[in-house]
Amino acid sequence: MKTDVLIIGGGPAGLSAAIETASRGLDVIIIDETSRLGGQLNQQTQVLRPLPPIYESMRGFELAYKLTGQIKDSNVRPLLNHRLVGFYADGSAGITDEENVFPVNAKKIIVASGAAEKAVAFPKWTLPGIMTIGAAQTLINRDFVLPGREAVIVGSSDFAIETALQLMGVGIQVKAIVEQQSGASAKEQEKVSELTRKRIPVYFNSFIKEARGNGQVEQIDVALPDEVITLNVDLVCMDGGRAPILDVFYQLGCSFGYQEELGGWVPQYNNRLQTGREDVFLAGNAAGISTHGPLLLTGMIAGISVSEELQAIRTEEANEIREALWKELQLLEYSEVYSGRVKHLENFTSPVLKDQFIS
Repeated sequence: MKTDVLIIGGGPAGLSAAIETASRGLDVIIIDETSRLGGQLNQQTQVLRPLPPIYESMRGFELAYKLTGQIKDSNVRPLLNHRLVGFYADGSAGITDEENVFPVNAKKIIVASGAAEKAVAFPKWTLPGIMTIGAAQTLINRDFVLPGREAVIVGSSDFAIETALQLMGVGIQVKAIVEQQSGASAKEQEKVSELTRKRIPVYFNSFIKEARGNGQVEQIDVALPDEVITLNVDLVCMDGGRAPILDVFYQLGCSFGYQEELGGWVPQYNNRLQTGREDVFLAGNAAGISTHGPLLLTGMIAGISVSEELQAIRTEEANEIREALWKELQLLEYSEVYSGRVKHLENFTSPVLKDQFIS
């Protein structure tokens, strides 16, 4: 199978890259392990804002529907329930549908592999009923399953607060937010205020000392600054942050740099979102953990850059569009994240890790 552009990952960044490339006449293949394009957007019921000006604020699943609609009747071939298994010596990608493995030969590759949640370990943290906030969100919004009835949230990021509100929205009692730091890490104070209005206690400088239960979490001990309290719960949702998924970049032999603001180790890339390999670009959380608007913008920048490489758009026009998209990115992205991204760009020619992962 041959194509101009192979996009790995059908989430918001992968879809926005597909829209940019396919709209300029390029043939595009998107592979995704799931049965539906849109990635995590499909289970996000909260209103997303701010988004790039071409998209009005909308709920996550609505944005997934809009993006997917934009690639219909275009040169995009989605390969759902497919995954990448590696790369052949000739540079083609090995793709499987779990029954067959076949090569896809692409002129350019855009990796939008997303991010993985990190757990928060404490004694007995593997008991059933203890899960990441993303898993809880998937259960209530995608699978329509109540993961519990009495919950505690560990962490206070925007994502954690959103999940707490969604749990309460389906009738789950949130007994507390447990935060190890001295203040909430959520940047959207409106959501924190909503928790306050609902009288949900937030324990700062605190952590879970131990969980207990017989085949299921039943109690947790929470170490507060001056005492230990016990809460009866059957659900603990952990927010340990997210890190870019890097497996594909290891296989491709990309170089890496470390930027705390972007989620840790991140493939090195330039302002065209091109990695150290000239045929490989990246987008979305793979380029650094961020919010929805920036994820879309990085997909658009990668799509424009690949279109330029394949001469589907003139260099002058590509430079003009790319410059405008970077300005939008600066406006929409949290300042510390954007600052980390700029530092990451500056290190493009001097990555920390190079030629480490392929023989």
